[in-house]
Amino acid sequence: MLHKPTGVVTANKDRELPTVMDLLPPDIQSDMLYAVGRLDRDTTGLLLLTDNGPLGFQLLHPQYHVDKTYQVEVNGLLTPDHIQAFQKGIVFLDGTVCKPARLEILSASPSLSQASITISEGKFHQVKKMFLSVGVKVTSLKRIQFGEFTLDPELAEGQYRPLNQEELKIIKNYLEKSG
Repeated sequence: MLHKPTGVVTANKDRELPTVMDLLPPDIQSDMLYAVGRLDRDTTGLLLLTDNGPLGFQLLHPQYHVDKTYQVEVNGLLTPDHIQAFQKGIVFLDGTVCKPARLEILSASPSLSQASITISEGKFHQVKKMFLSVGVKVTSLKRIQFGEFTLDPELAEGQYRPLNQEELKIIKNYLEKSG
């Protein structure tokens, strides 16, 4: 489990920018290790790193609908109408249809609102585009949950840790489903 900081790309190598692999000590870096899912350079939060291909497939493939939850701040007012729009499924300007999402407004004002959003797919810049489609811009985005995995609150940005026994049981269950 890695708490990805802002400014770091979700990649194994990059010629210009630091990567999530650069956050790991050399003795555990490996060409076989990869991030399960991607987070934009300016998005923080939960990343799982693995060398287990079937696990990555299980967590990422659309047929399994693994939920991802984010904390989000936007530059405008969120209302109950937005909750309903997300429940129906947001449609981007290019016609792309998103599956229904769960939006929970945590605080709202005309210039800044905070919310939690749960999606079950992972389109390119999906969360940011969903909010733009309803007229507000994301100013901060942090993934706090990926399937049954929750970002460890003790893990500072840029830190990682091995999975604990409970999380390893979750892995075993995912692998048995795909077996």
